[in-house]
Amino acid sequence: MDLNGAHSCEHCSQLILDLADGRFDSTSGSNRLVFNFNLHDIQQAHAQGCLLLSPIVSSWLTWNQSLFSQWEGQESDIVLFATVEYCFHGKEEDEHYDCDLTAIEGFCLWNKVSHKQVNMPFAGEFYVIASKDDAASAAIKSRPIAIDPASKETYAKLRENLEYCLRMEGVHSNCKDTPGNYVPSRLLELDTCAQGPPKIRICSPDEPTPYAVLSYCWGGDQAHKTTSTTLAAKYINIQWEFLPQSIRDAIQVTLNIGLKYLWVDSICIIQDDDTDKQKEIASMPRIYNESVVTIIAAKAKSAQEGFLHRLDTADYDDKIFKLGFRCEHGMSGYAFLIKEDQYRYSYGESDPIDSRAWTLQESYLSKRIIRYGSKQCSMFCQCSPSKPQIVDGWALTQSYDTPEISNIIFPEIKPNISPEDIAKWKQYFKKEYGTDPVEFKEETDEEDIYSSWRGLVMNYSTRSLTVPADRILAISGLADRIAPAMHSRYVAGHWENHLPKDLLWEISSGSLSMRPTTYQGPSWSWTSVNGSVVSYDYMPVEAATLKVLCVEIELCNSLAPFGAVKTGLLRAQGKLVKVRWNGTELLLLKGGKALPLARSHFIGSFLVPDTLDEDFIRVANHSQSPWDRLIAQHAGATGTANTKVPTSSECDMYLLEVYPSGATTSFDTRLGESKGLILKDVPTGRRGPPINTPRRLRRIGLFNFTDHSTRDSEVSVSDWDAYIANQRHCFDNYELEEIVIE
Repeated sequence: MDLNGAHSCEHCSQLILDLADGRFDSTSGSNRLVFNFNLHDIQQAHAQGCLLLSPIVSSWLTWNQSLFSQWEGQESDIVLFATVEYCFHGKEEDEHYDCDLTAIEGFCLWNKVSHKQVNMPFAGEFYVIASKDDAASAAIKSRPIAIDPASKETYAKLRENLEYCLRMEGVHSNCKDTPGNYVPSRLLELDTCAQGPPKIRICSPDEPTPYAVLSYCWGGDQAHKTTSTTLAAKYINIQWEFLPQSIRDAIQVTLNIGLKYLWVDSICIIQDDDTDKQKEIASMPRIYNESVVTIIAAKAKSAQEGFLHRLDTADYDDKIFKLGFRCEHGMSGYAFLIKEDQYRYSYGESDPIDSRAWTLQESYLSKRIIRYGSKQCSMFCQCSPSKPQIVDGWALTQSYDTPEISNIIFPEIKPNISPEDIAKWKQYFKKEYGTDPVEFKEETDEEDIYSSWRGLVMNYSTRSLTVPADRILAISGLADRIAPAMHSRYVAGHWENHLPKDLLWEISSGSLSMRPTTYQGPSWSWTSVNGSVVSYDYMPVEAATLKVLCVEIELCNSLAPFGAVKTGLLRAQGKLVKVRWNGTELLLLKGGKALPLARSHFIGSFLVPDTLDEDFIRVANHSQSPWDRLIAQHAGATGTANTKVPTSSECDMYLLEVYPSGATTSFDTRLGESKGLILKDVPTGRRGPPINTPRRLRRIGLFNFTDHSTRDSEVSVSDWDAYIANQRHCFDNYELEEIVIE
């Protein structure tokens, strides 16, 4: 990144980021930097086209065209200020706080007389960076983007830090590369040549050997993939020219960090052999966990793109601004501002790999990661509670995964260390990385683990899969590693001890789609349908009226208990009521009567479908349903016809209560109304062993009766009261009924 061309004119060069004078403001307690730059100066900068200040002023004037005339005659009292983002590091012994300046959150105006912010919006958000040799680098840890991720300097830094991690003592003692007894079924053996590309072949080592793993986006079918017919030849030689660029780049990285073995899924798994695929997928937790490091091709959308090419920052070099900087101890330097829309959130969930489902567990299961992102190459050690990280440029950050999840995946890392070792480690970490280490939570409650798992599922379910039927497979490695801490059987994406509350998942309305034509899991499991999962995980199991008696799972592969299932039957006892939706009202069919539960105006908040083709959202005799918009959106996004296919003029279904009205949540608050599942009778001829049960059902949605305080204006007071009363007493006088949900 070229900082020499950063904008600095006679106006903005007067702005000094002075930590000593402006870090705190006692009046508001906010992080505020006040500049010695008044309204007259701002007007001049705007009139003469300062590239930094003029767009900010234009934004203000859009909000208030009379801004300048409003303060005529008081220009010297109105000055520029900015709110800034700091990373703080406390030192209790001297009540002083070190801080790293990371960003400017916005510019605004300050009235020096009233000591108040002028009533107007903030404008202009910027990330703040400094050159490593500048005095400002002591307080600004973000650096210019390194152009060449394959430079000798980057490789040397990666080797140095990898070796340091492997031999670390104290808190990092568990990061040592201790010999194990595991070796993958196949690895790529890499041999450098004096001239030309390296020699590559598949090998099956007899004993453990250090290796790296590649995590990348396939981007479609892979011509180089191993099949039953090409396997034998690949044990002899794999042609360099035949490999896509991302795999070539991974080979170069592997060799340059001192390793000679690499695991790549498309080559090390026989892709047309279902038995081999199931076995290797079940082994993925160990494959990633036992590797020395995982190389993540984060910025490549496909295997053809590669990730070692030079970064092009030319589009952004004219959007960098140079300001003076004064450190706490009086030293002066320069800070550089970069527009937030260009860089601020360029790391994290922004690279192509972060939208792929399979790669989530690959990242979590890895002890060490080298990530090639859009703006930086970074390496961090996930086998340490503090997750030390190095980068070749840009922002130093520690916000990767939750410490609890890492501690679950790597249970052996919970160290028994002395306070002296901790103090030494913290001192080293602060000196080496410029930030305090993340606090390590030594013991994790099972409820915390469960909550973290639900968070993982919600994150995972937003990601895409080339093959939707892989929905249960692509998270199986994480389930495998978390299982010992859960003390519960894993059943099709759920933990048995947390049923029935774990059944109260729903698919967010914006991601609803048609029901899969290929079986993905039992209907009570979130794996059975596609879309982003939202979970109600705050209800205690003991408050439920639904009692889960047993769960019968038939696995596709008995050696893969966290993998795909053939069938999943949930036997339960609960209160089941029959309802009818006629397009106008939802009616409770009880004792020969049809009692109204809700009108169409509110039906969308009461009944939440699992997919867009459920019977109850395709009833024929209403002009417009709350789900029509979602159906139209899906049709537009997928290019399918926006045609409703009515099943009938009405739809009968069942409501199964999971939590009753008035149940107490984990936060000691009372649940307003009932929550539970919407069910349909299973059509005859469905697969599965015969079960001696009076009723066999499948899930089609979630119901959520809520006590509305605002009456629908089109409904009379008496009718409205009847709706609420019928909802509240919907399940009264019903005995527990045994059912099976498949």
